Amino acid sequence: MQTEIVVIGSGVAATALITKILAERPNTSITVLEAGGKIKLRDWALFQNYLITNKLPFDNQNIYDSCHDLSYPDRDKPGENKFEGDTEIPMVGARAFLYGGSTVHWGGWSFRLKPEDFQLRTSLKNKGIAPGDVIDWPFGYEEMEPYYHEAEHFIGVSGDSEDTTTPRSGKYPFPAFPFTLEDGLFIDAFKKFTEPVSYSHLPIARYGDTHANNSHGPCHTTGLCKYCPFGARFAAANNLDDLVQSARYPHLQILTNAIADEILMDSKTHATGVKYLNQKNGAWETIHANIIINAAGAIEGAKLLQRSALDRWKNGIGNDYDLVGRFLITHPYFFYKAVLPANPQMLQPEMGFPTLVSRYYDSPAEQHKGKFILVNPPSSPKVNLARSMSNGKTRDEIIKSIQTNTTVQLQGLIEVFSDRRNRVVNSEKKNRFGMRETKIDFYKSGDFDNRMKEVEAITKTIFGHMNAVDPGIENAISWRADHAACTTRMSNSPEEGVVNPDLKVHGTSNIYMCSNAVFSSLGAVNPTLTLTALSLRLGSHLLNQLKA
Repeated sequence: MQTEIVVIGSGVAATALITKILAERPNTSITVLEAGGKIKLRDWALFQNYLITNKLPFDNQNIYDSCHDLSYPDRDKPGENKFEGDTEIPMVGARAFLYGGSTVHWGGWSFRLKPEDFQLRTSLKNKGIAPGDVIDWPFGYEEMEPYYHEAEHFIGVSGDSEDTTTPRSGKYPFPAFPFTLEDGLFIDAFKKFTEPVSYSHLPIARYGDTHANNSHGPCHTTGLCKYCPFGARFAAANNLDDLVQSARYPHLQILTNAIADEILMDSKTHATGVKYLNQKNGAWETIHANIIINAAGAIEGAKLLQRSALDRWKNGIGNDYDLVGRFLITHPYFFYKAVLPANPQMLQPEMGFPTLVSRYYDSPAEQHKGKFILVNPPSSPKVNLARSMSNGKTRDEIIKSIQTNTTVQLQGLIEVFSDRRNRVVNSEKKNRFGMRETKIDFYKSGDFDNRMKEVEAITKTIFGHMNAVDPGIENAISWRADHAACTTRMSNSPEEGVVNPDLKVHGTSNIYMCSNAVFSSLGAVNPTLTLTALSLRLGSHLLNQLKA
């Protein structure tokens, strides 16, 4: 099989990239290899079943569980993958082997990085702190800004265009969702600090009313975002369907259940194609291409390089300096709670997604310690009306239970820095999909626990300003690999990273990485919008290459 461009993976990065290319060159031959299968989205019957049973349609089809990693092996079950180090990075539920990738189940938070995030090493050195394994991005915020704007329109972000948290050249495509009544409790608490804590509407990928005939949205705020029948929450699978079904792109094809095993090369610099396992017939097949795009994610993408072209690269493609798979980062996700002694307003969850965020501590002043954001989650206050009714409680009993003590919550993400010891590598063992399992080595920094004590103290102060009592940790910190990044990080030289500023693997002529793996650092916010912007930027670069 021959194609101009082969793309490995079908998530948001791949979707944004091929959309950009096809918009200008609709006859480009593009083949996408997706390791997973396909599930049905925007199906009203499946949505109604979810509404009644609270079970995801994916569970009912026995697909959702089959598209995730299993837990690590233990004494009672075999499990999948392997973990070493002092901090476990759970894989289960962190990613989805599916047509459309992890946007099938993501929350939609759509933040831009801040200008200082692109200069982390410089910022640390300016504060007299040894930067260790940290590097700067090879370009700054100003290079990314127009692509951020394009990305917000591509994934349909609803946000506050007057928000000055990050510099912007244009408006969000859709207005921000209003704050909930319960958000007001936190806003009042933020204002009681000696220096008031800033806050804003959380930008989220929910389509508004486009007044156009398309397959997306608008959001009806049903609160059942995990399976949206309207396509209002961005899911790459919906956009891929639009592309495949359009007669404008006759040479686009997406192969599902196709596991990329090796990138093939005829010299150390030039790739010729990809060898993959066709799970539908069990055969090993090869696709030849002029350009290879590795959009398989920070974990699988790095592993693919490690096991490819070993006859020409001793340690795998782009790995002469043993950097492929190293510097693994993810976001520790923290959860705090407290109890309001009374709830006279009968505040209850109003949305299926958060609307309030504070990036006050996502700032240059906090950067050397690890920046963090605070979010009022949609599960706060914790009031379960359905359970109360099913338990036979009367209306008066339910009202009384709501008006008495009520649990409120704060959640957030915190930045951690690159460490060469933290890495992903291939296991010799294969998982139930036929893919090589993953071995993760991860060690948290020596000052992380002290930093989390500072975060906890801040959340306790916020709860105190709300007159909430018994503040504390609701759940243990989650280091899950949802936001895994930096494993083939971008750099100006192969001694510091794996890809150049155009996302091309150092030392190659036609292999590109397009995933969170290329991030030079991660910041304190979800990576999806930045990844989308990088993908659109790569699309512009490749269009120029194709023209040449």
